[in-house]
Amino acid sequence: MTGHRELEWIELQRPADDFDEPALALVARYADTANRVTQHFWGDEAFDTTVDELVAKLRHDEDSVSRRFLIVEDGVDVARCVAAIGREEGARAAYLSAWVVPEARGRGIGRSLMERLERVGAELGATSLQVWVDHRPPAEGDAGLAPESGHGAIAADAPAHLLTSLGYRLEQVERISELDVERAQHELERHRADASARAGEAYEVRSWEGATPPELRDAMAALHARMATDAPAAGLDVDEETWNAARLQRYEAEMAEAGQTPLQAAALHRATGEAVAFTILVLPEPGKPAFQEDTLVHADHRGHRLGMLVKAENLLQLGRRHPDRTRVITWNAEENRPMLAVNEALGFAPIGVEGGWQRRLRAGDEEGTAAPGTMSA
Repeated sequence: MTGHRELEWIELQRPADDFDEPALALVARYADTANRVTQHFWGDEAFDTTVDELVAKLRHDEDSVSRRFLIVEDGVDVARCVAAIGREEGARAAYLSAWVVPEARGRGIGRSLMERLERVGAELGATSLQVWVDHRPPAEGDAGLAPESGHGAIAADAPAHLLTSLGYRLEQVERISELDVERAQHELERHRADASARAGEAYEVRSWEGATPPELRDAMAALHARMATDAPAAGLDVDEETWNAARLQRYEAEMAEAGQTPLQAAALHRATGEAVAFTILVLPEPGKPAFQEDTLVHADHRGHRLGMLVKAENLLQLGRRHPDRTRVITWNAEENRPMLAVNEALGFAPIGVEGGWQRRLRAGDEEGTAAPGTMSA
């Protein structure tokens, strides 16, 4: 069945204060719509977003510009959409996301949303449109759809068919993995000891909860900047990011306002005092898993097992400080074998895949026309 009534696009606005009920009520509806999608896909509330998280994003727009829309059909909230791009001069890659609630699918709403959202991306100045989608792995015996990089595969599902028909190419597959920290504690301690012995006296590890200590802000900001361009990106267009201590403080302030607690660990080079590797865990509201976010080892200091060292230390820090958070979820590019090897050794097991899709705009595409595409299993 196809066809739907006219869709109403309601753009979220930054609440003027904590008593701006109209704006906050709209944010709450947006969060509820998003959570209906993630709960349907994952079967639990692990990936839910909160009003505090969304309000923090709306209030912290210094480093990227985002437009968020609640989509309403005949008085019913049926979808939510996002278009975002960095504020750096020359930024070209826009992130697009359109989620339709399960009961409204199969009527062409997703296609309609994407076609309009592409125009929003073009208006933001993008020349490359990127979409990240949760997929199932291919069924046993099914080759599925492989990315241009050749690493990993996804099931050829409805979102894949839609994006392919709109001219998008699957450029990268990320493995989504999960770790039971309590069960893995003995292995974590063993791997930390082994990695520490390999790193030797040239490095020391520091870990902390919350904001980065002032004396480490400059070095940590430099590592965040490298994360944007050093992480494997397959064929995806990547914009450089400008990081300094002030941006790092904004990033951490946003997390605090969102009710998220960061746990971080860094390897320091004793000879220079510089932070040369880091990892971060983000803890949302109680009752949810922790999320393993960025991990990076400076290129000049690779080969000393620093990635294993900071990850194992940070996971043990999680166990010490938050023994109730036994579940950790992370994402890794399938071509990033060094980091996948670290995670596999620590005990992370795959639970899903995420596809990174891209379409480069051509002259005239800002009018919403998309190149036709084909899909092969």
